[in-house]
Amino acid sequence: MKQIILPRPSKTPFFSAIDPLDSRYYDPEVAKYLSEESRITYQAYTEAALAHTLAEFGVCSKTIAAQIETASQKVTANAVAEEEKTTRHDIKAVVNTIRAHLPNKAKPYVHFGATSYDIIATANALQTKNAINSIILPRLTLLMQTLIKLTEKYAETIQVGRTHGQHAVPITFGFAISEYVSRLGNSMVAIEALTQQLHGKFSGAVGAYNALSTFVKDPILFEKSLLKKLDLEPAEYSNQIVPPEAMIRLMDELTIVAGIMANLAHDMRHLQRSEIGEVRERFEKGQTGSSTMAHKRNPWNFENVVSMHKQVLAQSMNANLNIASEHQRDLTDSASSRFYAVAIGSVAAMTKRLDRIMSKLEVDEIAMERNLTLTTGAIAAEPLYLLLAKYGHAQAHEKSKALSHQAIAKGISLVESIEQDREAHTYWLEFNEQEQNIIIEPERYYTGKSSKKAKNIVKTWQKYLT
Repeated sequence: MKQIILPRPSKTPFFSAIDPLDSRYYDPEVAKYLSEESRITYQAYTEAALAHTLAEFGVCSKTIAAQIETASQKVTANAVAEEEKTTRHDIKAVVNTIRAHLPNKAKPYVHFGATSYDIIATANALQTKNAINSIILPRLTLLMQTLIKLTEKYAETIQVGRTHGQHAVPITFGFAISEYVSRLGNSMVAIEALTQQLHGKFSGAVGAYNALSTFVKDPILFEKSLLKKLDLEPAEYSNQIVPPEAMIRLMDELTIVAGIMANLAHDMRHLQRSEIGEVRERFEKGQTGSSTMAHKRNPWNFENVVSMHKQVLAQSMNANLNIASEHQRDLTDSASSRFYAVAIGSVAAMTKRLDRIMSKLEVDEIAMERNLTLTTGAIAAEPLYLLLAKYGHAQAHEKSKALSHQAIAKGISLVESIEQDREAHTYWLEFNEQEQNIIIEPERYYTGKSSKKAKNIVKTWQKYLT
């Protein structure tokens, strides 16, 4: 068999479309793999694989198999849609459209021995696998590489750490970004593995190989041979359909990776707040932040990523609702499962947008330094408590809390607060120079291993990506 040739998608959005993925967020690269035209192409391609397997097992000639493959390449979405007006059956319409391009001698062998979902389930697995491998994983790789560059560039750039939206202890901005290198990397590995678990089937109407058994000695070998041509493996068990769990797990992991990207986008847009101002989306020439407030530079791309995650999450819920199919098959998932492509397309859009924005991220190191001083050194409350405890203070945590709160309330440094407290100052005099420096300049002497950790994460994932 020749390699599958997907139809060339339009380069312009369809403004009469209902789904925003086919208009506002239209992407020809995504459409190449996930469009209705491509779905039909994959189904016709699976029919061609069936024909070649029939020839391999002596059911039809190789000449007929080649004719069917050639005919399958002539199938168009328009022709199938027109035929479906008569058949009221999507796969029967595909079969009839293929047969229309064949001599009478070859026509009986199109779809021979197959049930509709032998074709649908197998084509869906192949289409999804190709879309993930050709779009999602490469785009995630690009995003990972962008985040790795940011991590390396800002591995030593001091930033205040934040928990619950409050100043915590110092870290580096590279360390903050390396979190997402690690999380996205692990999700990427999971997506890759789950994609390989998508299986096809050719086991007939109820999965028991009834039809195949009437004309093939070893129907299980026939199924394996057919699916091997499509770079798929058969499901361990199937009835009329492949069990949905593998696809659901993949949808769930796509939701996880979308959630991680949304988390990163949340972090970045919060850092762009006027009162924080540590990062900014690049503002391009002619760009408008608000139709009335001309001064605004809204983090709208980051917000778009957060918004798209909701759509992916909705499709994960949809997929999980499709886990049940009564007895050997019902059609309660027939319509809803067609929307799975929305999740894949949305993740593709999110990844591309986030990579573009993060690659142009403007980092304000001066603002990071300024924000470090907002709490007048109170971010050293943790090491102060530990040092007080080291030197025997029975209520070290409470004392540190009182001193740091006093510093913030009075607008003085934590060291000044210590010096104004007779008891605390007594302990302070016991601290060695290195320990005192931690309290005086926590942004310099109390960053832990954030820089080293960030660099180690970069090394790990650079190795994986190469």
